[in-house]
This record gives sequence, C-alpha cells and structure tokens, in this order.
Amino acid sequence: MMTFCSRLLFSICLVLAVAAPWPPGHGARAQGTGKAPVIAVVNYAQAIHESKAGQSLRQQFDKQRDVYEKEIKKAETRLEEAQQELKQQQAVLSPEAFARKRQEFQQQAGELQRKAQNRRRSLDQMRDQGLQQIEKVLREILGEMVKERGYDIVMNAGPGAGTIIIASKELFITTEVMERLDKKLPTVTVKPAAE
Repeated sequence: MMTFCSRLLFSICLVLAVAAPWPPGHGARAQGTGKAPVIAVVNYAQAIHESKAGQSLRQQFDKQRDVYEKEIKKAETRLEEAQQELKQQQAVLSPEAFARKRQEFQQQAGELQRKAQNRRRSLDQMRDQGLQQIEKVLREILGEMVKERGYDIVMNAGPGAGTIIIASKELFITTEVMERLDKKLPTVTVKPAAE
C-alpha cells in the first residue's frame, strides 16, 4: 500500500515523464511523429460551477429546494400541533381511542418522513440531470479544442481530480472552455422528478 508521500512522488515523476522530451526511438518519436505530446489543463469542476449553465442549474436547484423546505416545514408544524393535541387528549380518551389516535399520528409522521426522502431524491435527480447536460456539452467543447489545437492530452486540474501538482499558466484552458460553454449552453432547464 502506497503512502501519501510515495503517491505524491509517483505523481510528480509521472507528470515529469509525460512532460519530458521523448528519447530517440521511443514513444511518439518511435511512431514517427517527432514531437512531444501537447498537453492542456482544465479545471473541470470550475468550468461547470462558474459557467452560466452551472449558475442556472444552481438557481433552479435552490429555488426548488426552498419550495420543498417550506412544504416540509409546514407539514412538520401541523404534525407538532397534532402531537400536542394528542398529549392533551390522552387524559380524556379511552385507552383504545388514544391508541387509534397515536397510530394515526405515527402514520402521519411516517408519511412526512417518506415525503421528505422523496423530495431529497427529486432534488438529487434534478441536479444530476442538469450536470449531465452541462458535462455532455463540455466534453463536446473539449473534443473540438483537441481537434483545433492538436492537444494530445487534456488533464483535469480540479481538486482531487488527478496528479497535477503545478503547471505552466499557458497550459490552462479553463477560461476559454467556460467562454465556449457559456455560448453553447447558457442555461439548462431541469424539473423536479414526478412523484
């Protein structure tokens, strides 16, 4: 099992090996291209998060989350009122009647819990649906840029995404990727999942 330091050292060696010129008779030169690989670096998460489409998705998600939170809060308030009423009725109701009322209350509490879970699932599906739309267009844009610029490798520099420790500023294409994404997909439309 590799320790953090050995993984870091391995990552640095890998980056240096990829960026280093190929010795004669090896790798790309052996295949007759005669050039070192052309590398571009993109912060994939930043491109999604800061793009117009990403902001559009967040706004829709936040709006729907607020609607669901108000709905659940209102139901919780009604449930708390029902619980207080049940406590007050305990002294005046027969044991059988109280047991029925308590069972009804427990059913209502269970329904509220299921509803809250369904709302969370619906929000997750909304977010995933929007991210899929954005990522599809983002991959298309990166594919276009690979063809246009002759990139051999596009590396992700996002947090926890890969092995890039440091790279020249000129290798980063995130800003241009976001500009193209904003033009190609300025907004996404997502709807909560049907229940």
